[in-house]
Amino acid sequence: MKTKWKMLALTAMLSAGTTTANAADNSYVGDLGEDAYYAESSEYVGDLYNDDRAEPTANEVSYEEAAEPAQYFPSELEPVSFVGDSQPTYQGDVGSGIAMASASCGCQSGDCGGSCGNACAPAACAPVACTPSRRVASKTGAWMTAEALLWFPQVRSTIPLVSTNDAGVLPELDQGATTAFGGQNAFGGDLQAGFRLDGGVMLTEDFGMGGRFWMLGEAEDSYNAGGDGTAGSIGIPYFDSDLVTDQENSLKIAFTDGNAAGEVDFQGDISVNTTLEMYGAEGYGRFRLLGGKGYRSDLIGGFSHFGIEENLTLAATTTQTEVGAGQGDVYTFNDDITAENEFFGGQVGFLTTVGRGSWTLSALTKVHLGNMDQTWTSRGTRGRSGFADQPGGIFANNAEQTISESNFSFAPEANIKLAYKLRPHVSFSVGYSFIMWDDVLMIGDNLNRNINTGYLVLDGAGAVEAAERPQFDGLETDSLFVHGVDLGCVIQF
Repeated sequence: MKTKWKMLALTAMLSAGTTTANAADNSYVGDLGEDAYYAESSEYVGDLYNDDRAEPTANEVSYEEAAEPAQYFPSELEPVSFVGDSQPTYQGDVGSGIAMASASCGCQSGDCGGSCGNACAPAACAPVACTPSRRVASKTGAWMTAEALLWFPQVRSTIPLVSTNDAGVLPELDQGATTAFGGQNAFGGDLQAGFRLDGGVMLTEDFGMGGRFWMLGEAEDSYNAGGDGTAGSIGIPYFDSDLVTDQENSLKIAFTDGNAAGEVDFQGDISVNTTLEMYGAEGYGRFRLLGGKGYRSDLIGGFSHFGIEENLTLAATTTQTEVGAGQGDVYTFNDDITAENEFFGGQVGFLTTVGRGSWTLSALTKVHLGNMDQTWTSRGTRGRSGFADQPGGIFANNAEQTISESNFSFAPEANIKLAYKLRPHVSFSVGYSFIMWDDVLMIGDNLNRNINTGYLVLDGAGAVEAAERPQFDGLETDSLFVHGVDLGCVIQF
């Protein structure tokens, strides 16, 4: 048979051209290389896709926006130490200050999807480039602060109330007597413990309402003494306004000179006590004026009430021991005087807080403006055995006297506090507080030591002599302040 070489060569060329394939468009089974060349040893699988069909390619992505984005509120978020790669931000002094993502992102060419919007394409803003920034936000919540107050009231002065001297020497100031109780800077200045409670709720991130109450324990100074004068003389010094005497004198409680021709001897005892009480109650609102990373400043405004009360009681009994007329007669004297101050007004000020890590420093400055209602109450008696008691004591010149007046007053206040956060919602603090009232009624400013002995001591017939002394000359007021250390615990809810 005659072989047709030309036809075989043409067939081979056509077969080779048919088996040439584009790797991007075909998939096949079997060995590549030679097997793919020879049609007899290759098996082909259909096309992955048809170039003629108008279908979207794998490089195309379709994005669809949600019909309505879901809402969320700061109060629904769990407190976290930080969001993003930076350090935790300051947590507010009230509520739970937490770091929250804001709408601004790290993408420079536009916002990126989700809460950042969809203004820029994915190619211009990779997912890792859209880093949430943080802002300080006070979570709506409540707070409560309990503090122990270690405060020191201002020292107070009064007239000399009790004097002492050597045995046989009259207890009169011009005779070298020493003031045993009362006098200049006699009371106050010592530690007076108390407590302060502060609590409230943040209604929004910017506005909250709260209340505060504080009270100091009763500050007390007292003097008790007695005797017959052999160990030293005791008396109540005063200036005798009798027209004949008109000089220093004293009411002898314990005295003896061992001289029958000398001064009359007495034995007895005396008790003097003075107390001071203070408290304050406030209701206030706070509105954020400034805020940023690690700081916040609030405007404070509200109602203020303060109470300041001082009391003085004096009781003395003395018996004449001198032989002669009046021997054995007992003389009694009782004074009870109260000065009461009640402040009602408003307050305005600023609370600024700065935080770093677990530490928080806050400063509160404000002023209270309003009326100070003042009431002076005095009552007393004096007597001699065998006769009815007379109204009025030594410094209380009437059986009972009540005088009231009201004056405009202001009271600046300052608190500074450093707190350390031990747990997420618990902090301990140490601070300093100062409050001063410019118009306060105090007993020491209103005692009159000009006394008429003839009116003070009943004579042998149980009568008294004019003129009545001491006399009331009107109420005198002065400023008063209190300051000291605060130790507290803050709990945030």
